Amino acid sequence: MKKKVITFVSICIVAVSSYLIFNQSSEVKKVLNLTLARIESLANNESGGSHSWLQPKTERCRLELGGGWVTSSVERICVFCAVPYSCTAVPCGETFYN
Repeated sequence: MKKKVITFVSICIVAVSSYLIFNQSSEVKKVLNLTLARIESLANNESGGSHSWLQPKTERCRLELGGGWVTSSVERICVFCAVPYSCTAVPCGETFYN
């Protein structure tokens, strides 16, 4: 009878410890997958194909119309910035909205 109790207790200890190890490893996998997803999303923004790291910069243009007539306009130039921002370049004389 004593051997059966010891065997039963040891089986219970093995079962509980294996469950705890499995549960902990699945939590670690979730954290690792989340971390990898964040790293990949940051790396995708550095590829250069996306305009998410460009900030608008407005510069004045001087357009000569001929016959001594001159008009002034602005153009939007997209420059790199450290904060994610979206920008679309607009040439001189074109209408753009902020």
